[in-house]
Amino acid sequence: MIEQGRLMTLAELNAALAAWLDGYYPIREHGSTKQSPKTRLASSKREMRRKTLAELTEIFLWEEQRTADKTGCVSLDGNSYEVDLELCRKRVLLRYDPFDLTNIQVWYEDKRYADATVVDLARPYDRRVKPERADPLVVEPDGQVAFLELAEQKRQAEWASEPVSYATSKGDDAE
Repeated sequence: MIEQGRLMTLAELNAALAAWLDGYYPIREHGSTKQSPKTRLASSKREMRRKTLAELTEIFLWEEQRTADKTGCVSLDGNSYEVDLELCRKRVLLRYDPFDLTNIQVWYEDKRYADATVVDLARPYDRRVKPERADPLVVEPDGQVAFLELAEQKRQAEWASEPVSYATSKGDDAE
């Protein structure tokens, strides 16, 4: 349709894509499954699950093993933390968000202990990440992350930050 000149604008292209997604794709039989996506989803025994922001954060925490010294302190990325004194001289697992080194989970033998207490915070984020975070997450009232809305905000911000000008382009003979 583009080559034939029947789709000339981005709005027309988006409308054609929406028509295909809504009217054709979900009812078309897949060659391998011999079912349409709509039928396959309806007959699926798996329950659709959505993760809350807290669950997603928990899934993507980084982990490091450290040995607590005799005073119950551990070091992580140049920072010092105090852990439960019961863990002195034991190898513990530290779980943390690399963008926020103020909250460190402490685990020993698959048991979670009280979070580590900051003694000296020389670096608020892990050295392997950029200090600036991406756009803040959009959280819906049910606690779910609105990824599509976040992606749309990012796309619009990129378009706004890089305006396109057709008035002056290389190769123009106008002087």
